[in-house]
Amino acid sequence: MTAQLLTAVLAASATMLFVGNSYTFGNGGLWTITDSLYGSVTGDTLIALSHTMGGATFQDHWNDQELRWLLENGDIDIAIFQEQSCMPVINPSLTYQYGDSLALLCAGAGIQPSFLMTWPRKNDPMMLQGLEECYSRMGYVHGCPVAPCGRAFAMLQGAFFLLDLYAADGSHPSIEGSYLAASVITVSVLEADITLPGAWRPQGISEPLGDLIRETAVTACSLYAQPMEAGP
Repeated sequence: MTAQLLTAVLAASATMLFVGNSYTFGNGGLWTITDSLYGSVTGDTLIALSHTMGGATFQDHWNDQELRWLLENGDIDIAIFQEQSCMPVINPSLTYQYGDSLALLCAGAGIQPSFLMTWPRKNDPMMLQGLEECYSRMGYVHGCPVAPCGRAFAMLQGAFFLLDLYAADGSHPSIEGSYLAASVITVSVLEADITLPGAWRPQGISEPLGDLIRETAVTACSLYAQPMEAGP
């Protein structure tokens, strides 16, 4: 799907499928947060769906016949895939093998694939390099958007260390982390302006903090050269 066609689809309303694991379904679901934020700044309709399994890898999703059927037969415009958090670092070849398969399945079904770059563990910031390399390769090979959530996490957590983007386990996102990830997706994949007045934020996140999170998402996206445009 070309950028012009994607813009036309989004203007009319779009169906977006979120495929991942607990990083995606935590805090009420990235799909619900993204839906609320996108609608508040565009006035357009995003039909946000999900297919998630705890601990799932791309390989697990590829072998899931229910997901395969949904991608081949569901009326879906965009799919965003989130790999198991460590797999791109410890075994990138498996991420490539099954991420490629999922992206090609989407392309054959007329779906725009995209990828959610996850964040490093709180106690292992060096993971970010492997995550960026792996997800950027996926975006370049398939000419599709990558949501640089990992980069946004590193930027915001590094600048405001008292703001905890992580749950107690140091891996899963806090509600602030999920809002940041959804903000990055809304900018990088859905191409919406989240700096507009009245942008939605989850209950419990103050207006100044919400502004800071969204501003960080915009900055992270602007500094990340989308691999489909810039090369690997």
